[in-house]
Amino acid sequence: MAATKTTWKVFARAEKNGEFAEYDDVATVFTDGVPSSKYVVAAQLAQILQHYPHLRGGTVSGTATRIN
Repeated sequence: MAATKTTWKVFARAEKNGEFAEYDDVATVFTDGVPSSKYVVAAQLAQILQHYPHLRGGTVSGTATRIN
């Protein structure tokens, strides 16, 4: 099966102890098949927490809407 390219409008936010990091932009995802919005948000949150590990264990939230 070939990889499928989908484009999403994503908002993801992680916060802890008054500090936060967020992503609010368009993301292109390459997967086998079409991912769920929950998968897209989780992938973006994983990237945020990779760059800002001190936010682990805090509150996370997000939404993803498929553009195409």
